[in-house]
Amino acid sequence: MLKKTLLALTCAFAVAGNASAAMQSCYTDLPGSAPDIRFQDNNNGTVTDLKTNLVWRRCLIGTSWDQKAQSCVGEPTGFKWKAALFHTEHNEKGAGYGGMKNWRLPNIKELVSLREVACISPAVNLKAFPSFIRKEADQWAVTSTVWSATANENNQEILTLGLNDGMVMLYGYQDSELGVLLVSDGQ
Repeated sequence: MLKKTLLALTCAFAVAGNASAAMQSCYTDLPGSAPDIRFQDNNNGTVTDLKTNLVWRRCLIGTSWDQKAQSCVGEPTGFKWKAALFHTEHNEKGAGYGGMKNWRLPNIKELVSLREVACISPAVNLKAFPSFIRKEADQWAVTSTVWSATANENNQEILTLGLNDGMVMLYGYQDSELGVLLVSDGQ
């Protein structure tokens, strides 16, 4: 009985220690759209997408990259869309993060290029972006949906990407405080 209890506890701790990997579900019969080989770790909290040549921050705004732990720490900050644009322009664009000074909100096509179609929870490459979904509650957090810079031309809604499920959705620019993932053109 004691051996079974110890074995169960050991397994539970092993799974908890790698929670994000344990939560991600992938279809094995679908080809991956965002394989590990596509992303180059720049060893500064950014990754370069070798397919698009875009440089992405590995963490949502409000969290920071811990190089030693190879994960993001802290809690993501939620922004309404105009506040996200303002914050990026005045606090992030010229900050020099990762040696770059042209950080911006990605357009929806750029965001969708990150989507791993074969996986959910999260629907992105875990090697490049290991900390978007760290615990079960993160799957449903509003900050697990991120703003794009793309407005719907027919109304006042903005296209967003759900990092958990890979879904593209429309949100009113004043409706919710969503997450922000920044991109740079690599210059």
